[in-house]
Order: sequence, then C-alpha cells, then structure tokens
Amino acid sequence: MLKKSWLLFLLLPLFLMSCFSIGTGFNVSENRHTQSASVRTQYSEISMQEQSDLGLWVSGPLNGQFVIIGVSGRLSRPADEIDAAKLDAARKVSMYNGIQGSVEYAITSGSAGFFDYSSESKLELNYDTNYQNYVSDLSFDPEKDVLRATGATYIRFTYSGISSNLNYTPEKSNERPAWVNNLNIPHFDGYDTVVGFAGRRNRIRDTIQASCESAAARLIENVSTSVSSQDHSTTMQRTSSATATYVYSEGRLSNFQVLAFWIDPVSGAVSTLAAARISK
Repeated sequence: MLKKSWLLFLLLPLFLMSCFSIGTGFNVSENRHTQSASVRTQYSEISMQEQSDLGLWVSGPLNGQFVIIGVSGRLSRPADEIDAAKLDAARKVSMYNGIQGSVEYAITSGSAGFFDYSSESKLELNYDTNYQNYVSDLSFDPEKDVLRATGATYIRFTYSGISSNLNYTPEKSNERPAWVNNLNIPHFDGYDTVVGFAGRRNRIRDTIQASCESAAARLIENVSTSVSSQDHSTTMQRTSSATATYVYSEGRLSNFQVLAFWIDPVSGAVSTLAAARISK
C-alpha cells in the first residue's frame, strides 16, 4: 500500500522559496563543518528535557545508532501515546527505504499589478504504509527516552534494521540553528541536504510531519525540474492579460533521513534538516 500526500495552497512566497531551491542540491564532501569530539559527546548525552527546552530535536544516525524521534498527540492513555509515536517512527523508517514523489507548482500573474496573481501547488509522496513491518525493530528506554510536553509526546527510538554512515551532531545552543536560515548546512558524500519548513498547524505533530514532507519536496525538486509558461488575454470591457507558469519536479529518494527538526518557540513553525540520495 502506498501513501499519497496532497498539499494545495495559495501562497506566492512559498512558491518563490521552492523555486530558489531548484537545482541547488548540497552534495559536497562529508564533514565539511567539523566538530570537536567534546561537542559530539556533549550532544549525544543530552536529555529529552534539554532537547525540548532548546526546541531542537536530533534524529538520524548518532553514535552508530539510527535514532528516530516519534511524535504523538496527547492522549488519555500513555500506552496509546507510545503506540502512536511508534507508528510515526515506523513511518519515517518506511520513508528511509524509498519515496517516489512529484511536486507541481502553478502560478498565474495578471496585468492589474503586483497583487494580481494566484498560485497553487501539489505534492505527492508514495511510500510503503505497512508500518507494522518496522515496529518490531524499534526500541526505547521508557525512563530516558520519553518526554510528555504540552500538546505532544516525544519518544526517542533506535531502529536496529538501518546502518548509516551519516554523522550529524549539532552544537548545543540556545540560539536558532544556522541551518534554519540555510547557513552552514552539513554536507555528506552522495547525499543532498535540504531544509523543509511548515507553518504552525492545529497540532504540533501535524506541523512536524508537514515540515518533514516539505523537506522531501525540496529534495525531489533537486532531482529534475521542468518549467513552462503560457500567455492568456481576454477582451470584455477592457483588455487584460495573464501569464501562467508551471513547474514540475519528479524523482526518487532513498535513504531519506531527518537529521534534526527545530520548533520556533514564538511562531510554533517547524524547520526540518533532512538528507537523502536522489535519482530520477
């Protein structure tokens, strides 16, 4: 069974941001931004409460283990929260195993001025939704790896079925991570690295998932992109013209990994740092 995710919205700035990312994959040498051993040790020992306080949640490979942050909404029974977070983590394992996706943008600008425009986008992600296939290989320490916060429960899982050579360990800081602003993005041989973004949804879990899917969309844009345009004119009481621009991207992602996500303490928006191998 495959998952299809569709996003429709009318928002020019997000379209422009996506266009900016086209063809700018970060595929450079591994460990360009080196970090001291003390920093690695410091962050590998950070508690769930400290991650919550910083708003920076680290997943992906860490100290030889594949770490996944599973997120659940707050439920009446703690056992149900664990099950929901485990399924969320299993979904991310499935995305690691392979995503076939496409991204479409359509923007129309008219002759009436700067605000005479509309835009629309559609994202489709296909991946295995038999999440139970991955649940049995997920493990966590109920004493150290669970944090129940306002609006969400976070669980740090390790998955025994994945071996990855990526090594991302951020420096512990109270400041916004530089990669949120597309600065100092870590690079890994054979991978593209991008930042996804999602504005605040009703539930923090939904915001985190939307940001993860946004990162997948930006990676797909790096695979291949075609752009076409059409001009239209109408004559009724007065002559008006419009230009429609269409952008289409399609590709396959393998080894898709969320390395970290950061929750803006003011707006509630989520930025996600993710990496994957890309192909047509």
